[in-house]
Amino acid sequence: MPKVCSHWRYARHFVPLTMHCNFPPERAMSPPPITQHKVFQREVNSIAVAQLDLLPSSLIPSLPAKIPKPPGKVSRLKRGGYNLQETLGWSPLEYEEVRSFVIHLAREHLSVKKTWKSQLSQNLKLVFQEAKKRYPILNDYDGDWVVSDVLRVFLKNSSTCTS
Repeated sequence: MPKVCSHWRYARHFVPLTMHCNFPPERAMSPPPITQHKVFQREVNSIAVAQLDLLPSSLIPSLPAKIPKPPGKVSRLKRGGYNLQETLGWSPLEYEEVRSFVIHLAREHLSVKKTWKSQLSQNLKLVFQEAKKRYPILNDYDGDWVVSDVLRVFLKNSSTCTS
């Protein structure tokens, strides 16, 4: 057995072996390129009318019926009505985009201080046409009820706020 010396004030110890890693300096990340906001029209998968005449009638898909308006009034949930966004089943981004465009058209072509019934019918038709031109999906709904419901809620809220 080795002899222990008592004249050392501190016990001997060995420096632990450590591994030192040198990393190269990080390079600055360049910001991503700025993208332009562009709204693309929806693509409609349809066969040209001229090609439909050449196909046998058994191969021609029947056109789906337009989507009817649900029973009740929009945003009257406790009285048998419906929530427009849930009824449509669109993504929140898509719903908000269509809604904000319809409201933009209403501010441009309608009198927002008046209710739905007080609006001129030719101005309402213009809003319906512009909305369907920009968003062709609105053609799938019977009687323009989607645009009508958005307008009714907006005009009700804006006419009561201004009076």
